[in-house]
Amino acid sequence: MLAESKKYIRIATDYLLAEDRRKIDFNIYTKPPKSNKPILLIAANTNIADIKEALAKKSHGPLFITQDSAQKFENFMEESLDSIIRNTDIPLEHKSSLVHTCAKNIIRDVFDDPRSGRHISRAKNITSNIIDLTLLDTQSIRHLLRLGAKDYYTFSHCVNVAVFGIGLWLMIRKGDDTELHDFALGCILHDVGKSQILDTILNKRGKLDYEEFEIIKKHPGQGHWLMAKHTSETTLDVIIHHHEKINGQGYPHGLKRDQISDNAKIATIADVYDALTTNRPYAGARLPISALTLMKEEMVGHFEQKRFEEFILFLGGRSA
Repeated sequence: MLAESKKYIRIATDYLLAEDRRKIDFNIYTKPPKSNKPILLIAANTNIADIKEALAKKSHGPLFITQDSAQKFENFMEESLDSIIRNTDIPLEHKSSLVHTCAKNIIRDVFDDPRSGRHISRAKNITSNIIDLTLLDTQSIRHLLRLGAKDYYTFSHCVNVAVFGIGLWLMIRKGDDTELHDFALGCILHDVGKSQILDTILNKRGKLDYEEFEIIKKHPGQGHWLMAKHTSETTLDVIIHHHEKINGQGYPHGLKRDQISDNAKIATIADVYDALTTNRPYAGARLPISALTLMKEEMVGHFEQKRFEEFILFLGGRSA
């Protein structure tokens, strides 16, 4: 989806061409040459198969939908992701952009209503989409991370942690597809417990006081409670233990070394690195080398050394 222009939003045609067996439930407009106002090109309830040839010819101008149809268009895109990811005619950067946008929207909805079975199902689906895109082309990791590189918005951060986590997991763990999906879901939902914390605390620009930090420290447990009936033990392990430290000084359980699962160790590194390299309310973004130096020199005892070294190799595009 591109920039808004009054009541119209410009869209790309590539995504529409990925589907054959569906109907659109929104009108599509185009803007003729020398005209400032879009006109109706394709009416709602038209079969995609019936309009693909016309769209492929590109004899029309740019395409638009109305702002009122934005949610319907978002839903259509989300439901089309499987086909879009498999479509070799759509550039990787376009696929990555759409997956990232859908993922942020889904995590936003999960935070708004974390007990919704539908939203949790959507989170599972988008996690699978991210994995599929990554397996299709590992360069998608770079595209996805670039899209969420600037600001530490909770939803972007959750997506980034999942992407970092998936990339590192694929580099150092082998085999179990189910475990990978459950781990990645834990990463994308790792901060869901923050949905129960006031924004005034989450977005505070200064340092948190003792009471505020104690409230923040409750979010892994709250996330576990919210997701306990909806996700696997592997997912729950990542959610509740992504703030544990190798030296036993993390929370909520003060686990040490081998008491912490490999999955939680990976998620912890991804979580900290993404937080350090994006702009947060209380601190500016660090350059990657500065973040890694801080993690190595000032956060001794936080991470397992072997996993941290593997993460550095991953960032450099090398194998463990």
